[in-house]
Amino acid sequence: MSGNKFRNAVKEYIENWNRNYNLGIKIKLEQPLGYRFLNNLRIIDILLYRNNRFLGIECKYQGVSGTAYQKLIYTLEDCKTTPIPTIIVFAGNGIKEDVKSKLITSGYGIEVLYEDGLVKEKGFPVLLQRIAIELGIDWFDMDIFNKKGERYENS
Repeated sequence: MSGNKFRNAVKEYIENWNRNYNLGIKIKLEQPLGYRFLNNLRIIDILLYRNNRFLGIECKYQGVSGTAYQKLIYTLEDCKTTPIPTIIVFAGNGIKEDVKSKLITSGYGIEVLYEDGLVKEKGFPVLLQRIAIELGIDWFDMDIFNKKGERYENS
């Protein structure tokens, strides 16, 4: 259940940004998108669409240590074979540092903060920047990207 709550918080974070800047991003949850590496139909957590450009987002939260690293590694492999650009947005104290590092340095992983049911960026809004780049949004003039080290806050 915490996975769905995290996914919904990521969606809300993107929706607020989309609404505040009138960006015209369409957002859908749980959409079929190609096949997983085990040849099963893949369902992407969040699908973004704008001006014939797509971005898939897998949302992964792990609050306590466990076997999340296996799921995250499988998800990373899935992202490499998805027919559209896809990223992994993740949070939680249960994700080991080596797995975080692997996700981030792969270019697919973006770590965010997840507190009190809200998603926040860790300093510079990397998630929003990546969405802007992938969907062809001119982000150079947007205030949130000019504030070095300050977070975009949901308002």
